[in-house]
Amino acid sequence: MTPAVPRPGDTLSFPSDSSLFNNRFESYKLAPLPRGDDAVISTPLHTPFVLPETSSHARLSYQQVADRARHNHLKAGPDGELLFIDGTGAVTAIEVDPTSAAVRLHPLLIVPLASDATVPEYPDAHPVAPREWLISDGRGRIYVLTIEKSPLAWSANLRTAAHVAEDGHPIPFRCLAVRPAPTGGAIMLYATSSRTDHSQQDSATEEASTAAAFEVRMPRRSRTTFQIHLAHLENAPDDGGVSNLPLQPLWRATSAELPAFVHYDAALQRFAIGSGSPVIIAHEGEIIGETSPSLQAPPDNATTSQPQSDAVGTAPDRRKPPPFSWTQDGDSVTVAFPIPSDTPTSSIRLTLSRQYVTLHVASAAAALSPAASLSPVVPRLSHKKLWDLIDPNTSVWTFDREAEGRNSTFGLLTLHLEKGHPGTRWADVFETIPRGGDTASSGRFQELDPEEDYENVPETLDASELAAISEQMEQWAQTVLQTGPSALAQSAEGLGSGIPTSLTGDEIDVEVDGDTGKAFVVTWIENALTPTPQTVCPHESVPYSLLSTPFPAPDILDTSNITVQHDVDGLLFQAPTTAVEYRWRHTSTFPALAFVLATKRDTRFVYHLDQRACFAFDSPALLPGPARTRPFGGGGNLFIYVSPDEPKAKQGIQHVVRVGSNASGGLLGVISTRLASGEPVIIALCEHEVVTLRVFG
Repeated sequence: MTPAVPRPGDTLSFPSDSSLFNNRFESYKLAPLPRGDDAVISTPLHTPFVLPETSSHARLSYQQVADRARHNHLKAGPDGELLFIDGTGAVTAIEVDPTSAAVRLHPLLIVPLASDATVPEYPDAHPVAPREWLISDGRGRIYVLTIEKSPLAWSANLRTAAHVAEDGHPIPFRCLAVRPAPTGGAIMLYATSSRTDHSQQDSATEEASTAAAFEVRMPRRSRTTFQIHLAHLENAPDDGGVSNLPLQPLWRATSAELPAFVHYDAALQRFAIGSGSPVIIAHEGEIIGETSPSLQAPPDNATTSQPQSDAVGTAPDRRKPPPFSWTQDGDSVTVAFPIPSDTPTSSIRLTLSRQYVTLHVASAAAALSPAASLSPVVPRLSHKKLWDLIDPNTSVWTFDREAEGRNSTFGLLTLHLEKGHPGTRWADVFETIPRGGDTASSGRFQELDPEEDYENVPETLDASELAAISEQMEQWAQTVLQTGPSALAQSAEGLGSGIPTSLTGDEIDVEVDGDTGKAFVVTWIENALTPTPQTVCPHESVPYSLLSTPFPAPDILDTSNITVQHDVDGLLFQAPTTAVEYRWRHTSTFPALAFVLATKRDTRFVYHLDQRACFAFDSPALLPGPARTRPFGGGGNLFIYVSPDEPKAKQGIQHVVRVGSNASGGLLGVISTRLASGEPVIIALCEHEVVTLRVFG
């Protein structure tokens, strides 16, 4: 087995430079665009953009729906052309005049789309070389498209390249990145999904008791995981022959979530994948390059720990207790989570809606715990559906750091949920059974939660015993950690071994700023072009918050910099460029960016343009389905936050631009390009129009 890359030291992946902070900054001042009414120009599409149809029986996880919602349909090639493909397979190129920014549309061809029974992905295009593109039909087939340009019109040639197959049949995949290969052809990083169905109950006894209690049949649930593959596409035959062989990946990896960004360093031949969970690579059934420590799973015959009056030699119970305890009365439900007492309140990110809860907690103790990779001790819920409706406006949470006394390493995070239907007795905290209108066949999309441990947790009937879950977790953690140093011990600074973990300060209002950005960790894949790569995940248990990625542009192939939340600011970080470095370099700061983004609830895309400005497109996402199910409206609003010219300025400039009109239709994709003068121009693709935005004059 290939040896693992040595684990980096316990230093932050995103260290900040205090000299780049602007502590004097107060606010953004609204200002008109320099070009006035001439800043926004709309060009009608020859035919409206059509999203692909999706079967009413399609079963998509929340991650899959969210990925489709933020999909950017517009792509930029290195020769200046822009490309998009709609749900019918129609490929259209956009030509932007380098002097006047006038837009010209070139319908090229229609990619054949097979009528497969599986749920398709979006057709997509990725540039490989000038005028050469890799096309995915969304159903598993890959084509190479070559564009021929002339003054009058553009044309294109399409040839079959390969297909992604499973058991001999093409399967849909999501193309993550395409780059030229050093030996010719292209390398393609792509993702497929798999769903594992399993029974709700573990035993016939539990099944019978549950049926007796609720008098309903418990359904089967599904767990969706994502497989990430890297494959090499050879050059097409010179004689124009067809090469439609199954794609043979060099390696496969798995992750619980799809990547939020992908960075590829061609010189070092390594990927950096930012995702909500680490990426794990398997080779011939073995984990290779796994750098996070792990513990052996508890034996099946593990017994419950005995009272102190029993024999001293009794083996301790290493089974993890339930992740929470809960009780209820006629008007409310109280849920108590045990979390490490060193957790800053600013690291508790909680979002409540009428029937969903999102809860992410970042803790130094949990990050350093040797058990963290096997059984996390902090709650992590992403859009988890509650058993019944609540009133989010009157529901609150509290955090008691000393629930079990000053010497306890666990405190108690308690959610006080006000019932939406007072008097209704909840059977569980989170939904485990279908109710009216929520069956798989009645909705177009069904969220399939992977967080099984949070379901079927028995109710604590005695409210006075609710806090006992903290003591149980304390005992379990101490038992698990007996085989190694106590990673749960606090340092003098109260930050578990002195390692800070939160990107937000103690003075941040979690209710306002806690839901900003997307939580992510970075997994590095070394020797990525070999069959046996290695992975490095410096901080798999400490999620950062991603605010923005670089604006897609013809001259940008890789996500070489990203913006990460720090308190109310957004810090711009540059990717490391040496083989032994995994820390990103802080190069600039967007003051108060996290604060202003927290007020946007329909943000579709958030991109930054170098260090100059950050762009937030606030527009509802369009999802697959019949047009009558989608609201017809404009492309939404664009919020532009321009960095102050002076590093210690008190104010910055903010622009608000309407993207098109009501006739433009929904926003589908955006890119940035530059004119011959160097002026950046934003091109926005809507359902009925292409909108040109000249925001800097």
